[in-house]
Amino acid sequence: MLNLIIMKIFKLLFSKILISALALLVQVSVVILVVLFFESYFILFQIFSLVFGLAVFLYIISKKGNPELKLPWIFILLVLPFFGTAIYCMFGNAKMPLKQYKNIAEITFRCRQYTPLPPTDGAKIEEELGKYAGIENYLRKNSYSKGHLNCRVTYFPDGESFFTDLMEELEKAEKFIFLEYFIIDLGFMWSNILEVLKRKVQKGVEVRVMYDDIGTVGKLKANYFKKLKKHGINCRKFNPFRPVVSGIHNNRDHRKIAVIDGVKGYTGGINIGDEYINATSPLGHWKDTAVKIEGSAAGNLTVMFLQLFDSAGKNFSDCKKYLDVDFPTFEDGGYVHPFGDGPKPFYNECVGENNYLNIINSAEKYVYITTPYLIPDYNIISALRNAAFRGVDVKIITPSKPDKKIIFNMTRSNYKYLLEAGVKIYEYSPGFIHAKSMVSDGVVAFVGTINLDFRSLVHHYECGAVMYKTPCIADIKKDFDETLSVSRKITPENFKMNVFASLANAVLNLFSPML
Repeated sequence: MLNLIIMKIFKLLFSKILISALALLVQVSVVILVVLFFESYFILFQIFSLVFGLAVFLYIISKKGNPELKLPWIFILLVLPFFGTAIYCMFGNAKMPLKQYKNIAEITFRCRQYTPLPPTDGAKIEEELGKYAGIENYLRKNSYSKGHLNCRVTYFPDGESFFTDLMEELEKAEKFIFLEYFIIDLGFMWSNILEVLKRKVQKGVEVRVMYDDIGTVGKLKANYFKKLKKHGINCRKFNPFRPVVSGIHNNRDHRKIAVIDGVKGYTGGINIGDEYINATSPLGHWKDTAVKIEGSAAGNLTVMFLQLFDSAGKNFSDCKKYLDVDFPTFEDGGYVHPFGDGPKPFYNECVGENNYLNIINSAEKYVYITTPYLIPDYNIISALRNAAFRGVDVKIITPSKPDKKIIFNMTRSNYKYLLEAGVKIYEYSPGFIHAKSMVSDGVVAFVGTINLDFRSLVHHYECGAVMYKTPCIADIKKDFDETLSVSRKITPENFKMNVFASLANAVLNLFSPML
């Protein structure tokens, strides 16, 4: 017993998390010591702080972008002039590194020649979408991808059905398998997937896996990717965390992508972890969603995978090998557009947010949304309220059980303002809803990885799929109705938040762009 305790203590002392935390603490301490040292030269220090702080202030207000992202930094500068400036210099730049930008731009350019839009398809898509053609136009111009006709989309209303289907398709793989997930956690789900991957490697199938380094903290060992490489799996961890005080750690790979032989692809809210398939239940029943896309639109997911996988390494992939494939076609499949989003400068628009806005603003009868976090910016809040005022039936389902208490309270702090406009809000009674989906008027829908919070809308690499008149939209609407039937309706009468909680959330909401 004593030996076991000693081993645990040593493991903690030399763990990556503790060492990184200590390194960050040292860096912050150095900044404080520098300030204290220069404070003895009070007048010079004050002049320097004023000039430097003013320069940073002018830089912040001159930047193009959402004013809500600027407000917390301006507040910090005013309250803590020198420290605020130092903090902004360390954390304020959330853009992707220049090298990463060049790599992603290069792989996108290489892929483009294998994913052209046939001249007739553009006109067909515009005719098919009618008044929704603007959604496609926006995505095509800003997400470096295009929409597709004659594909098949299958909707999965839970992690269990997704997992069953994914396992069946992995077994059928003949050429390559790409897996990209924010979280890969050891357990029943991953062990079964891994066994298939190892067998496929032995049969000559190329297997690539990528996971986010911070997303897997506490779940995978720092060198886990090396273990997978020993099995013949080409594995990389995205944006490895280094104990350097920098805002670049904001740019996490929050995408969930699986591609099989280039003709079948999956995306949605489901990570690889046992709670996502309810093999474990830490928060009650875990409700999540995903879609499988078959046909040429799966190529969009292949491109997105190659963008980040290649940017995390030193060599570019042979795009032709993975994109120049014979895609199956499916008549009456409707329209589907898988797309990616991410930080500047590659994505100069907030693609995920504007896609949500385009769907909400186009709604005439109803727009139904599921989201684990409801901390959007003013643009989305205003669009939801405006839709409700127009007479659109706006319904939102959020969790009843929190995975993050502070974020849960901030989500609830937005209820009253939305309820006042006629937006209907429900909390999923059986447990935690992690699905990020939207369906409107029975003709257009979205399923993906994009939460309604600043993390997803501004900082993370995200993805999802917009669908129009695909047969599975009826399944998405049906699933929403069934989820609604086991959710508790929030009303002004049954929703209460005490004065202290309201005040605390008001302060936290000021800093929500940083959370």
